[in-house]
Amino acid sequence: MNSSNLLFFFVCFISPIISLSSSDWIISWIGMEVGMISLFPLLVMNYFSSSKESMMKYFLIQSLASVMMFVSGILYFNYLEQINLVNYLFLMSLSLKLGIFPGHFWVPSLVNSLSWISNLMILGPLKIAPMGFLSMLVFMDDMLYLVMILGIMSAVVGSILGNNQTSIRSMIGSSSISHSGWMCVGVTFGYLWGYMLTYLIILMFLFMSLFFYDYLSFSVMLLSMSGLPPFIMFLMKMKVLFFSLFSLEYLVFFTLIFSSIISLNFYLKFFYSYFLTNKWNSKFLLSIFCFLNLLGVIFICFFE
Repeated sequence: MNSSNLLFFFVCFISPIISLSSSDWIISWIGMEVGMISLFPLLVMNYFSSSKESMMKYFLIQSLASVMMFVSGILYFNYLEQINLVNYLFLMSLSLKLGIFPGHFWVPSLVNSLSWISNLMILGPLKIAPMGFLSMLVFMDDMLYLVMILGIMSAVVGSILGNNQTSIRSMIGSSSISHSGWMCVGVTFGYLWGYMLTYLIILMFLFMSLFFYDYLSFSVMLLSMSGLPPFIMFLMKMKVLFFSLFSLEYLVFFTLIFSSIISLNFYLKFFYSYFLTNKWNSKFLLSIFCFLNLLGVIFICFFE
């Protein structure tokens, strides 16, 4: 990998920091778009083996979302946030950017045609800035419940879509929709970044294990992403459920549990498939992380 590709990687990871740390909306929007644009030279590389059709699909969808976000963001930050149409347009642009309901339709098909590293960039760092923008909308009472509804629908739709997939890439895309829904619910209760950081770390090691054909580590990371105890994602989901229960949102509480039960079916299906039918080629570092992932709940519970 040459120096220009390393530069594009650096820009992809630094763009969310620029977007979230800026006090000007134009700079925040530019920082997010620079991260998206820097991804395309990486997708063109043969090393990433991405199809031109998937690149064009991603470009068109993200461009549409960017235009909607730019126009609605200018109106929103010019003290027109009391206009509901502006808020709804801003929220719909974020749903397309994040791949949550109702803008989730592009995620499974796009992820299925991209390489592991490309999927890691799209499902990982490029979601940080839109999630930060989404957290601003929940300060208004009417938008708070709308974001909560979209999060619940994303969790349910993602779990249903995952059961209809036969490809591991499409399954990870459906899982991303479901976890993005959990993040949206976490936004409404003030617990976004802990859940998102844990998800990004698990997602990174999940793709690393697939890239190095380490199916033992992949199986363990898949169980961790499902939220089964004693893995660390179990604690993150429990925190969101506790916040919803303490806020007397019983419908949210039971709907999220129902979506987790549905999604557990396809997680276990792919776990058995990779754990029992493939040869183990366990890498030392990934195996160590999988073991530490088991102990993560103990340490987090101790510090909290």
